[in-house]
Amino acid sequence: MAMLKVTNLKKMYQGFEAVHDISFELNPGEVLAFLGPNGAGKTTTIKMILNLIIPTSGEIEVFGEKLDNRHHYLLENIGAVLEGSRNLYWRMSPKENFIYWGGIRGISNKDAILNGLSYLDMFGIGDKKDIPVRELSRGMQQIVSICCALLHHPKILFLDEPTLGLDVNASDKIQEVISNLVQSENMSVLLTTHQMSVAQNLASRIIMIRQGQIIFDQLAPSVISSFDQDIYSLSFSKEITDNLIDLISQTGVVEKVGRMEYQVALNAPQKLPNLLQVLASSPITAVNKQTIDLEVLFRKLINQQGVAE
Repeated sequence: MAMLKVTNLKKMYQGFEAVHDISFELNPGEVLAFLGPNGAGKTTTIKMILNLIIPTSGEIEVFGEKLDNRHHYLLENIGAVLEGSRNLYWRMSPKENFIYWGGIRGISNKDAILNGLSYLDMFGIGDKKDIPVRELSRGMQQIVSICCALLHHPKILFLDEPTLGLDVNASDKIQEVISNLVQSENMSVLLTTHQMSVAQNLASRIIMIRQGQIIFDQLAPSVISSFDQDIYSLSFSKEITDNLIDLISQTGVVEKVGRMEYQVALNAPQKLPNLLQVLASSPITAVNKQTIDLEVLFRKLINQQGVAE
Protein backbone atom coordinates (compact mmCIF):
# COMPACT_ATOMS: atom_id res chain seq x y z
CA MET A 1 0.00 0.00 0.00
CA ALA A 2 1.23 3.49 -0.86
CA MET A 3 2.23 5.70 2.08
CA LEU A 4 0.83 8.73 0.26
CA LYS A 5 -1.52 8.90 -2.70
CA VAL A 6 -2.40 12.11 -4.54
CA THR A 7 -5.15 11.92 -7.15
CA ASN A 8 -6.15 14.61 -9.66
CA LEU A 9 -5.00 17.44 -7.40
CA LYS A 10 -5.82 20.94 -8.67
CA LYS A 11 -5.48 24.48 -7.33
CA MET A 12 -6.95 27.61 -8.90
CA TYR A 13 -6.13 31.21 -7.93
CA GLN A 14 -8.52 33.77 -9.47
CA GLY A 15 -8.63 31.97 -12.80
CA PHE A 16 -4.96 30.92 -12.76
CA GLU A 17 -4.34 27.18 -12.46
CA ALA A 18 -1.26 26.77 -10.24
CA VAL A 19 -1.57 22.97 -10.05
CA HIS A 20 -3.25 21.00 -12.81
CA ASP A 21 -4.47 17.44 -12.28
CA ILE A 22 -1.40 16.08 -10.46
CA SER A 23 -1.44 12.41 -9.43
CA PHE A 24 1.33 10.31 -7.88
CA GLU A 25 2.07 7.82 -5.11
CA LEU A 26 4.85 7.70 -2.51
CA ASN A 27 5.82 4.15 -1.57
CA PRO A 28 7.42 2.74 1.62
CA GLY A 29 11.15 3.44 1.83
CA GLU A 30 11.07 5.62 -1.28
CA VAL A 31 12.81 8.99 -1.68
CA LEU A 32 10.82 10.89 -4.27
CA ALA A 33 12.48 14.01 -5.71
CA PHE A 34 9.75 16.44 -6.75
CA LEU A 35 11.53 18.81 -9.13
CA GLY A 36 10.68 21.78 -11.31
CA PRO A 37 11.64 25.39 -12.08
CA ASN A 38 10.46 28.27 -9.89
CA GLY A 39 6.70 28.72 -10.14
CA ALA A 40 6.08 25.17 -11.39
CA GLY A 41 3.67 24.35 -8.53
CA LYS A 42 5.91 22.26 -6.25
CA THR A 43 5.38 24.23 -3.03
CA THR A 44 1.66 24.65 -3.70
CA THR A 45 1.31 20.88 -4.12
CA ILE A 46 3.18 20.16 -0.89
CA LYS A 47 1.18 22.73 1.08
CA MET A 48 -2.05 21.16 -0.14
CA ILE A 49 -0.85 17.75 1.02
CA LEU A 50 0.04 19.23 4.42
CA ASN A 51 -3.38 20.94 4.71
CA LEU A 52 -1.81 24.41 4.63
CA ILE A 53 -3.70 25.23 1.42
CA ILE A 54 -7.16 23.93 0.50
CA PRO A 55 -7.20 22.16 -2.91
CA THR A 56 -9.68 23.29 -5.52
CA SER A 57 -10.30 19.62 -6.27
CA GLY A 58 -8.63 16.25 -5.96
CA GLU A 59 -8.01 13.69 -3.27
CA ILE A 60 -5.18 13.01 -0.79
CA GLU A 61 -4.74 9.75 1.12
CA VAL A 62 -2.23 8.77 3.79
CA PHE A 63 -2.04 5.00 4.34
CA GLY A 64 -5.37 4.65 2.57
CA GLU A 65 -7.11 7.20 4.83
CA LYS A 66 -8.65 10.23 3.11
CA LEU A 67 -7.61 13.42 4.84
CA ASP A 68 -10.87 15.31 4.34
CA ASN A 69 -11.62 15.56 8.05
CA ARG A 70 -8.76 13.62 9.60
CA HIS A 71 -5.90 16.09 9.54
CA HIS A 72 -4.67 14.88 12.94
CA TYR A 73 -3.51 11.87 10.93
CA LEU A 74 -0.92 14.16 9.37
CA LEU A 75 0.50 15.12 12.78
CA GLU A 76 0.80 11.47 13.73
CA ASN A 77 2.53 10.22 10.59
CA ILE A 78 4.22 13.13 8.78
CA GLY A 79 7.19 15.35 9.55
CA ALA A 80 8.03 18.44 7.50
CA VAL A 81 10.79 21.02 7.12
CA LEU A 82 9.59 23.78 4.80
CA GLU A 83 12.05 26.27 3.33
CA GLY A 84 11.33 29.83 4.46
CA SER A 85 8.94 28.71 7.21
CA ARG A 86 9.21 29.02 11.01
CA ASN A 87 10.65 25.59 11.79
CA LEU A 88 12.39 26.67 15.03
CA TYR A 89 12.25 29.22 17.82
CA TRP A 90 15.60 30.93 17.60
CA ARG A 91 15.75 32.19 21.21
CA MET A 92 15.45 28.63 22.48
CA SER A 93 18.11 25.93 22.49
CA PRO A 94 17.72 22.74 20.43
CA LYS A 95 16.66 20.87 23.59
CA GLU A 96 13.99 23.48 24.37
CA ASN A 97 12.78 23.31 20.77
CA PHE A 98 12.46 19.54 21.13
CA ILE A 99 10.22 20.00 24.17
CA TYR A 100 8.07 22.60 22.40
CA TRP A 101 7.59 20.78 19.09
CA GLY A 102 7.30 17.43 20.82
CA GLY A 103 4.48 18.81 22.95
CA ILE A 104 2.57 19.82 19.82
CA ARG A 105 2.87 16.21 18.65
CA GLY A 106 1.71 14.87 22.01
CA ILE A 107 5.13 13.58 23.03
CA SER A 108 6.23 13.80 26.67
CA ASN A 109 9.10 16.14 27.53
CA LYS A 110 11.29 13.18 28.44
CA ASP A 111 10.70 11.36 25.15
CA ALA A 112 11.01 14.54 23.09
CA ILE A 113 14.42 15.29 24.59
CA LEU A 114 15.56 11.68 24.30
CA ASN A 115 14.48 11.40 20.66
CA GLY A 116 15.78 14.84 19.71
CA LEU A 117 19.20 14.32 21.27
CA SER A 118 19.60 10.92 19.63
CA TYR A 119 19.05 12.52 16.22
CA LEU A 120 21.29 15.44 17.14
CA ASP A 121 24.06 12.96 17.99
CA MET A 122 23.41 11.16 14.71
CA PHE A 123 24.16 14.42 12.88
CA GLY A 124 27.26 14.91 15.02
CA ILE A 125 26.26 18.10 16.88
CA GLY A 126 24.99 16.71 20.18
CA ASP A 127 27.26 19.14 22.04
CA LYS A 128 25.13 22.07 20.75
CA LYS A 129 21.98 20.97 22.60
CA ASP A 130 21.95 23.89 25.07
CA ILE A 131 23.11 26.72 22.78
CA PRO A 132 20.42 29.16 21.53
CA VAL A 133 19.56 28.30 17.94
CA ARG A 134 20.26 31.86 16.78
CA GLU A 135 23.92 31.36 17.72
CA LEU A 136 24.31 28.23 15.59
CA SER A 137 25.46 28.16 11.97
CA ARG A 138 22.86 27.93 9.22
CA GLY A 139 23.76 24.30 8.63
CA MET A 140 23.32 23.45 12.31
CA GLN A 141 19.98 25.31 12.40
CA GLN A 142 18.77 23.22 9.47
CA ILE A 143 19.90 20.05 11.23
CA VAL A 144 17.96 21.04 14.37
CA SER A 145 14.88 21.69 12.19
CA ILE A 146 15.15 18.19 10.73
CA CYS A 147 15.59 16.71 14.21
CA CYS A 148 12.39 18.46 15.34
CA ALA A 149 10.55 17.01 12.35
CA LEU A 150 11.78 13.53 13.28
CA LEU A 151 10.84 13.62 16.99
CA HIS A 152 7.75 11.42 16.58
CA HIS A 153 9.47 8.99 14.17
CA PRO A 154 7.27 9.94 11.19
CA LYS A 155 6.63 7.47 8.41
CA ILE A 156 6.78 10.25 5.81
CA LEU A 157 9.21 13.18 5.84
CA PHE A 158 8.78 16.27 3.67
CA LEU A 159 12.01 18.15 2.97
CA ASP A 160 11.74 21.44 1.07
CA GLU A 161 15.20 22.64 -0.07
CA PRO A 162 16.96 20.93 2.89
CA THR A 163 20.51 21.86 1.79
CA LEU A 164 19.90 25.31 0.28
CA GLY A 165 22.68 27.74 1.19
CA LEU A 166 24.60 25.21 3.27
CA ASP A 167 28.31 24.49 3.03
CA VAL A 168 29.50 21.21 1.53
CA ASN A 169 30.10 19.49 4.88
CA ALA A 170 26.65 20.32 6.27
CA SER A 171 24.96 19.32 3.00
CA ASP A 172 26.84 16.01 2.84
CA LYS A 173 25.98 15.20 6.47
CA ILE A 174 22.28 15.85 5.97
CA GLN A 175 22.23 13.67 2.87
CA GLU A 176 24.12 10.89 4.66
CA VAL A 177 21.80 10.81 7.68
CA ILE A 178 18.60 11.00 5.61
CA SER A 179 19.82 8.14 3.43
CA ASN A 180 20.61 6.06 6.53
CA LEU A 181 17.20 6.80 8.11
CA VAL A 182 15.38 5.75 4.95
CA GLN A 183 17.18 2.41 5.01
CA SER A 184 17.04 1.75 8.77
CA GLU A 185 13.47 2.95 9.44
CA ASN A 186 11.89 2.34 6.02
CA MET A 187 10.88 6.01 6.05
CA SER A 188 9.52 7.65 2.90
CA VAL A 189 10.76 11.10 1.86
CA LEU A 190 9.27 13.68 -0.48
CA LEU A 191 12.11 16.01 -1.44
CA THR A 192 12.10 19.31 -3.32
CA THR A 193 15.39 20.89 -4.32
CA HIS A 194 17.00 23.02 -7.01
CA GLN A 195 20.30 21.24 -6.33
CA MET A 196 20.24 18.40 -8.82
CA SER A 197 23.25 16.69 -7.24
CA VAL A 198 21.28 16.31 -3.98
CA ALA A 199 18.32 14.80 -5.83
CA GLN A 200 20.61 12.47 -7.76
CA ASN A 201 22.33 11.32 -4.55
CA LEU A 202 19.17 10.70 -2.52
CA ALA A 203 16.26 9.94 -4.81
CA SER A 204 15.02 6.52 -5.81
CA ARG A 205 12.42 8.15 -8.07
CA ILE A 206 12.23 11.45 -9.97
CA ILE A 207 9.14 13.52 -10.80
CA MET A 208 9.51 16.76 -12.76
CA ILE A 209 6.72 19.31 -13.15
CA ARG A 210 6.24 22.48 -15.15
CA GLN A 211 3.30 24.88 -15.11
CA GLY A 212 1.52 22.70 -12.57
CA GLN A 213 1.72 19.48 -14.60
CA ILE A 214 3.88 16.37 -14.33
CA ILE A 215 6.12 16.03 -17.39
CA PHE A 216 8.40 13.23 -16.16
CA ASP A 217 8.04 10.36 -13.67
CA GLN A 218 10.66 7.63 -13.60
CA LEU A 219 12.70 5.47 -11.23
CA ALA A 220 16.07 7.11 -10.58
CA PRO A 221 18.33 4.18 -11.63
CA SER A 222 16.91 4.27 -15.16
CA VAL A 223 16.71 8.06 -15.53
CA ILE A 224 20.18 8.72 -16.91
CA SER A 225 20.44 5.49 -18.92
CA SER A 226 17.23 6.37 -20.77
CA PHE A 227 18.67 9.68 -21.91
CA ASP A 228 20.51 8.70 -25.09
CA GLN A 229 21.30 12.08 -26.64
CA ASP A 230 24.82 13.48 -26.97
CA ILE A 231 25.22 16.95 -25.49
CA TYR A 232 28.15 19.26 -26.23
CA SER A 233 29.13 22.52 -24.56
CA LEU A 234 30.41 25.22 -26.91
CA SER A 235 32.53 28.22 -25.92
CA PHE A 236 33.22 31.14 -28.25
CA SER A 237 35.68 34.03 -28.12
CA LYS A 238 32.92 36.52 -28.92
CA GLU A 239 29.16 36.62 -29.24
CA ILE A 240 27.92 34.72 -32.28
CA THR A 241 25.39 35.70 -34.91
CA ASP A 242 21.81 34.54 -35.20
CA ASN A 243 22.72 32.98 -38.53
CA LEU A 244 25.34 30.76 -36.87
CA ILE A 245 22.85 29.77 -34.14
CA ASP A 246 20.38 28.76 -36.86
CA LEU A 247 23.04 26.61 -38.54
CA ILE A 248 23.91 24.92 -35.22
CA SER A 249 20.18 24.34 -34.60
CA GLN A 250 20.06 22.19 -37.73
CA THR A 251 22.20 19.62 -35.89
CA GLY A 252 20.27 19.63 -32.59
CA VAL A 253 18.56 21.63 -29.85
CA VAL A 254 20.57 24.71 -28.86
CA GLU A 255 20.49 26.40 -25.45
CA LYS A 256 22.36 29.56 -24.49
CA VAL A 257 23.90 29.08 -21.03
CA GLY A 258 26.20 32.13 -20.88
CA ARG A 259 27.12 35.25 -22.85
CA MET A 260 29.41 33.24 -25.12
CA GLU A 261 28.52 29.68 -24.03
CA TYR A 262 25.97 27.32 -25.53
CA GLN A 263 24.86 23.72 -25.24
CA VAL A 264 23.68 21.63 -28.15
CA ALA A 265 21.88 18.29 -27.82
CA LEU A 266 22.47 16.46 -31.09
CA ASN A 267 19.48 14.95 -32.85
CA ALA A 268 21.65 11.88 -33.49
CA PRO A 269 25.32 10.96 -32.88
CA GLN A 270 25.86 11.03 -36.64
CA LYS A 271 25.25 14.79 -36.53
CA LEU A 272 28.61 15.49 -34.88
CA PRO A 273 30.54 15.90 -38.19
CA ASN A 274 27.87 18.36 -39.35
CA LEU A 275 28.24 20.32 -36.12
CA LEU A 276 32.02 20.44 -36.42
CA GLN A 277 31.74 21.59 -40.02
CA VAL A 278 29.43 24.43 -38.98
CA LEU A 279 31.83 25.44 -36.21
CA ALA A 280 34.95 25.31 -38.40
CA SER A 281 34.66 28.95 -39.50
CA SER A 282 33.26 30.25 -36.20
CA PRO A 283 35.10 31.93 -33.28
CA ILE A 284 34.95 28.64 -31.34
CA THR A 285 37.41 28.18 -28.44
CA ALA A 286 36.22 24.87 -26.95
CA VAL A 287 33.94 21.93 -27.72
CA ASN A 288 33.37 19.49 -24.85
CA LYS A 289 31.10 16.48 -24.61
CA GLN A 290 29.10 16.68 -21.39
CA THR A 291 28.72 13.90 -18.88
CA ILE A 292 24.99 13.22 -18.60
CA ASP A 293 23.66 13.79 -15.09
CA LEU A 294 20.34 14.80 -13.56
CA GLU A 295 21.03 18.53 -13.99
CA VAL A 296 21.63 18.09 -17.73
CA LEU A 297 18.47 16.00 -18.02
CA PHE A 298 16.46 18.55 -16.03
CA ARG A 299 17.56 21.42 -18.27
CA LYS A 300 16.85 19.38 -21.37
CA LEU A 301 13.34 18.35 -20.35
CA ILE A 302 12.33 21.81 -19.14
CA ASN A 303 13.63 23.48 -22.30
CA GLN A 304 11.92 20.88 -24.47
CA GLN A 305 8.69 22.03 -22.91
CA GLY A 306 9.43 25.62 -23.93
CA VAL A 307 10.03 26.94 -20.44
CA ALA A 308 13.04 28.91 -19.32
CA GLU A 309 14.23 28.29 -15.79
